[in-house]
Amino acid sequence: MPKPKTPATVYGTRLRHARMAMGWTQAELAERIGMVDSVSGATRVSRYETGQHDPDPATAEALAKALKLPVAYFHATSDVLADIILIVSRLPVAKQKEALERLKDLAGKHSGE
Repeated sequence: MPKPKTPATVYGTRLRHARMAMGWTQAELAERIGMVDSVSGATRVSRYETGQHDPDPATAEALAKALKLPVAYFHATSDVLADIILIVSRLPVAKQKEALERLKDLAGKHSGE
């Protein structure tokens, strides 16, 4: 059996990990976002995961929604930033605002470093 291709981009890596965490195949994810033909849909998902292609904004939104993750998570430039996005996105809006104010305070205290 051929070795699976490894993700080539941050987006692709996070997409693949999120899909696998849900226990879905590429074809299952494709079907969940409305790609009618699961074979060609699986090929498209594979290309997103390996960095051969980037999904258009509507597809990126559909993928994120199906995987129950914010779109920004997939584009975060570091794992720390991705974790912050996940944590804050799961909070109620009032708590998100509170977290934002705390982050602003923290950033202000450390801006001279």
